[in-house]
Amino acid sequence: MKLTIMISPGISAKKEFQVQSSDSASSVASGAVNVLSTPSVISFIENVSFHLVQGMLEEGMTTVGFHIDVYHLSPVPIGENIEVISTVESVNGRKVKFRAEVYWEGKKIAEGIHERVIVKEKEFYEKIEK
Repeated sequence: MKLTIMISPGISAKKEFQVQSSDSASSVASGAVNVLSTPSVISFIENVSFHLVQGMLEEGMTTVGFHIDVYHLSPVPIGENIEVISTVESVNGRKVKFRAEVYWEGKKIAEGIHERVIVKEKEFYEKIEK
């Protein structure tokens, strides 16, 4: 697959999310507590990372996540706003590595890395067709 990649290390994006009850550990079955869940933190990181680079890709291309390593450092109550920042750390062929940080009221509540790979959407779907 020959690609022209316009993604540069150092670019970043941030987005604010309001923590909903559907984002809680008790709602996503990852725990019994009614606070922001780790799976939801991961989903928010993937969302910001995806949108950061999607507009830089050729038509018919997208990215899919293939690795994530996140430390969830502190709880966040339902109804609060969090800020998710994703920065491209490196680009290696079709692989894009992001460094992510999540803040609540100025305090870092999660951090980690996320990796995505650039794929041709049509070829990606062909892998699952029967």
